[in-house]
Amino acid sequence: MLDAPLAALVAQGGPVGLLSLVVVLILLGRLIPRTVHEDRIRDKTERIAYLEATLKTRDDELRVRSEQVSRLLGQGDMSVQVLQSLAREAGSDAVVE
Repeated sequence: MLDAPLAALVAQGGPVGLLSLVVVLILLGRLIPRTVHEDRIRDKTERIAYLEATLKTRDDELRVRSEQVSRLLGQGDMSVQVLQSLAREAGSDAVVE
């Protein structure tokens, strides 16, 4: 768990070594106060909740867009069929005359 030099420092130094280890851990950012740790966890939890809400909103918007595109494509197909039948009818009238 501890690096070899740090473990040797604690074993040989006694209380001074232990105090030195605590100071080194604080300076390296491996030892932080509980309140700071709880604040970081709360911030991350809030960020996760925000991102989940954002993803849900985006998924809802994508679902609505997909439904709209499906409806528009259906109407477009019907319009193409109507125009093709009109063109056939106009073509058959032109042949008869």
